[in-house]
Amino acid sequence: MIIGVDGSRYRENDATGVEWYSYFIIKELMRLTAERAHELKLKIYVGDEDSAHWNLMPGVEVKVVEAKRLWTLRALSKEIKHSPIDVLFIPSHVLPLFRPKKSVITIHDVAFCHFKEVYGFFQRLYLNWSTRYAVKHANVLIVPSKATKDDLVKFFQAAPGKIVVIKHGFKEPKPKPDMRLFAESDAFSYFGLSPESKYLLFVGRLESKKNLERVVEAFKLFSEKHPDYKLVLAGKRGVGAEAIIRKVNKLKLADKVVMPGYVSEEEKATLYEYCQGVVFVSLYEGFGLPVLESFHYRKPILVSNSSSLSEVAGDAGIVVDPMSVKEIAEGMCDLIEDSALVGNLVARGAKRLEDYSWKDSGRETMKVLTDDL
Repeated sequence: MIIGVDGSRYRENDATGVEWYSYFIIKELMRLTAERAHELKLKIYVGDEDSAHWNLMPGVEVKVVEAKRLWTLRALSKEIKHSPIDVLFIPSHVLPLFRPKKSVITIHDVAFCHFKEVYGFFQRLYLNWSTRYAVKHANVLIVPSKATKDDLVKFFQAAPGKIVVIKHGFKEPKPKPDMRLFAESDAFSYFGLSPESKYLLFVGRLESKKNLERVVEAFKLFSEKHPDYKLVLAGKRGVGAEAIIRKVNKLKLADKVVMPGYVSEEEKATLYEYCQGVVFVSLYEGFGLPVLESFHYRKPILVSNSSSLSEVAGDAGIVVDPMSVKEIAEGMCDLIEDSALVGNLVARGAKRLEDYSWKDSGRETMKVLTDDL
């Protein structure tokens, strides 16, 4: 059996959510293929061989497919038509127009259905078309959460029977926390962060769907009881970042709300290690990696009761209504005031993290790919 995989999103350096997923799931598929090289072949399609560092294993081949535009729809279709495969797996992109008899795609979320204002008209049009096309033509749809499955059924009338929920895995980050970064990192020293600083942490893109305007409003209430705390919003600026900054200035919190921008993996690990708690009350998430990261660093986390976050956190997070500034503020207080609760959450989080393994994700994905139609 020849399994083709879209490797265009496979990368480790400067990776974001879907790129991390592609990186880890393809690594697992390579490992599993090597164990069954007598019967399986994995053919990974990339646009540029230098875009990924390939540690090839038995049964694994990398095929460079060159194209300046329409890489998937035109170039990958042409390659598959020229050199047929048995199964095609798309970890985080769009289905090509020409496909083998069996095709499988991972759909991570449909945020564009919930927050149309965050996306440009043509981007939303493309996302809607590509998702609808995948729902109609893919044999199996892999999703990371029941919340995303429910969305596909609701918005795209997907047949529940063709959707398979496979949780993302978690791998311990390579970089270790390093307190020296508080002195050496410009992002830290400029904002006066130190190992002794008291702060709550958010990690992710600064955009509307992350609900950060309400988080800032809630932090204002929190600060009335805990004036020595800061709020660190670590991530690139996205659609809606200007409104978040205006909210910070309007509430006169510029000296308390720290926005260092994109942080390296080393800086992120250090911020997690020294924070007092994590705040992740997004309006919508297809999965929510920061939940697992907080479990790993043994930090209590505040999550919203919407989309997948409460599903991933389970009983190991403080769950609040993301539309209620008052509830978010109270949750922030619980993160630092209720030591018994925090101890229980941290213990449950460490236990819950054991359920999220890339080996399990890879094994379940390989089963979907190799099962008969």
